Amino acid sequence: MRRTLASFGAVLYSITATTGAEPPKVDQGFLNCKTVFQTNTGYDPRLAIAVDGVIVHQHGAAPERLAKTVNSWRRHGFTVGRMFFADSDATNEYWTGKWDGTPHPDEVERDEKNDVVMCAGVRPYMLPTPGWTRYLQEMATESIDIGTQAILPEEPLAHAHTGYEDAFRKTWQQRYHRPWEPERASPTARFLTGQLKNELYLELQRQLGQTVIEGEKRTGRAIPFVFPVHSLYSNVAAHLVAPLGTSTAIEQIDGYIGQVWTGPVNWALHNYSSPDKSFFASAYVLYDYFDQLTRGTNRKLWLLTDPVEDDPNHKWSEFEEWYRHCVAAELLLPNVDAFEVMPWPDRIFLPGYSTGGSTPAPERFRIIVLSAIQVQQEIPRSGTWLQDPIERPTAGIGVAVTDTLLWHKLASPLLDGVYGMFLPLVNEGVPTSACLLERTLDVGYLDQFKVIVLSYQEMKPMDPRINTALAEWTRRGGSLIVLGTGGEISDGSLWWSKLPIGDPLAHLLETELGVEPGAEGDRQVGQGWLYRRLGSPRRFVNPTVAQEEYLRLIERALRSAGGAARLPRPGGFLMRRGPFVIAHAIHEPVSVQGPVVDVFDPEFPLHDKTELRLGESGVYRDVTSLMTQTGPAKPCVLHATHRLLSEQFADNTTRALVRGPAETPAVVRLFAAGCTPQSVTATDTKNTTLQVTWKADGPTVLVRFPNVPEGATLTVQWTR
Repeated sequence: MRRTLASFGAVLYSITATTGAEPPKVDQGFLNCKTVFQTNTGYDPRLAIAVDGVIVHQHGAAPERLAKTVNSWRRHGFTVGRMFFADSDATNEYWTGKWDGTPHPDEVERDEKNDVVMCAGVRPYMLPTPGWTRYLQEMATESIDIGTQAILPEEPLAHAHTGYEDAFRKTWQQRYHRPWEPERASPTARFLTGQLKNELYLELQRQLGQTVIEGEKRTGRAIPFVFPVHSLYSNVAAHLVAPLGTSTAIEQIDGYIGQVWTGPVNWALHNYSSPDKSFFASAYVLYDYFDQLTRGTNRKLWLLTDPVEDDPNHKWSEFEEWYRHCVAAELLLPNVDAFEVMPWPDRIFLPGYSTGGSTPAPERFRIIVLSAIQVQQEIPRSGTWLQDPIERPTAGIGVAVTDTLLWHKLASPLLDGVYGMFLPLVNEGVPTSACLLERTLDVGYLDQFKVIVLSYQEMKPMDPRINTALAEWTRRGGSLIVLGTGGEISDGSLWWSKLPIGDPLAHLLETELGVEPGAEGDRQVGQGWLYRRLGSPRRFVNPTVAQEEYLRLIERALRSAGGAARLPRPGGFLMRRGPFVIAHAIHEPVSVQGPVVDVFDPEFPLHDKTELRLGESGVYRDVTSLMTQTGPAKPCVLHATHRLLSEQFADNTTRALVRGPAETPAVVRLFAAGCTPQSVTATDTKNTTLQVTWKADGPTVLVRFPNVPEGATLTVQWTR
């Protein structure tokens, strides 16, 4: 029996591991990487997680230093991209004048006190001026010229409370043809400030994308332009403005990294006042946003999974719990099969950091992380719900969102409005998705939805054709739920202010749907239905109101759109993706039928059946097919830490090639198939014997040995 789990990148590792030779100089392409991680250090065997690609983040590094770091990873078989900040001057080189000889103090973000807004007190946030753009273009060009295989300008974002710097005031006057207004002056001034910052970052990214295209022409190499950004909801919580849905109009973008981790999940959750909330639900909707950003397009998406976060004032036990929820949440999105497995692996695998109290992380945690990365490496793009058909979750419910949510001055708690439409559904086990208004004009995008929940109270559509598309979708048979009022944003530069009706909500209801904007009720529109409620979606933070009003309204709208007579509320999630089962228990315990291996237990125990308690998340490898083979049963690997490159069984001997970071043990669970291990050994690429410990456990054997970045061969000789 032979089972090969390696992608093309892993084949390179396999060649290196078995021959000791340098991997062939083949550029597999960054977009082919299924797993990547991000670091600012050169190759270190303790950090050599066997992913496909590495993102070197060295903002402002001299070309010689950057080339040294990049080549240190490429020599070990990794595809390498280069990341730098789009939003901040990490080396304090540009704004102080060290780059071009002219200081630029008027181009850093300043608040109403005229104070420079700094990140971590060390680097100023920048206004994306032409000068700052040229500085980043030079950085991108240098990266291309030294051979990096992708360009990733990260975090193109600005603060909602800034705009007091001289350069922004001048840009405001040029854009709006009138004197500058501070963002605090009025809701409209805040909205226009956000709009302008969004436009400036869109132009910055377009210019950087064009620089990459020119680099491709000059070098003859394919160089993906990848957009790493935070989710919409965490940006709301952090008072940030960023081009997210609006970035879909940038033709040069080849892919996105959805930057979700413990910090943003909790930021968002802390800005939602409902007592019925959970870390898992917040993580789910943050990840879902990126799925909707790229679904149905040819753009690659990697979802970020950070096992820790920037705030060191947490325990490793907290990080482990949050990590489980994040991995489960992202794996419940079956359209996504690529991952940034972590940034900054040094704060997990190296000593000297304050993360979790001290580093490296406990061995238990490091093993769990490598186990989960093996799942991310293998998981296919597909998924099937496993609940009973009567209680199987209903797809097709969307909540409309748009970037203009970031431009509004929202009442506190900031996310009560948008999370109030999402979390009551997710907390019932309903896989609710964002409906990105920026994508409503994409052919076929709205077809995935049966019900769309919409409120213009805290956001606005920036194109009247969005309303036209929503109305046409409703007339074709969709159920549109419209909540709340239209808000108070009005300015002559905005499209709705140029209409007699003067309000985007009134334009949707009266002009496009022929309905009185102030009238509540349910109305058939063509083959579909409009459900109009004047109350704010913020009301649904109250669990009683959510249950008695919102969920019943969703159920009625779903029925009208041809859905089930009732809204299934499984009280949890249970999905199969290839050999993996992903589960989360909300209101009811969730049972997982075996035999399965628990991926989040560092011992990889085998269970005939397991049950998740309320609030728990789990990921399991279903090993039924491995343990019930046709013909004579043969020993095989059930699960291993990252990365199982290959496996063979011949002459009563199992040989498995495992690659992983030094100083963290490899763990392999094998099915014995009625056999007994006669000898268990492991060797490195120089055929040096490694220390092995193993124990028989019922029908399986658990083996531990030191990881070897170049690859270690596990050999088990069996007797019957």
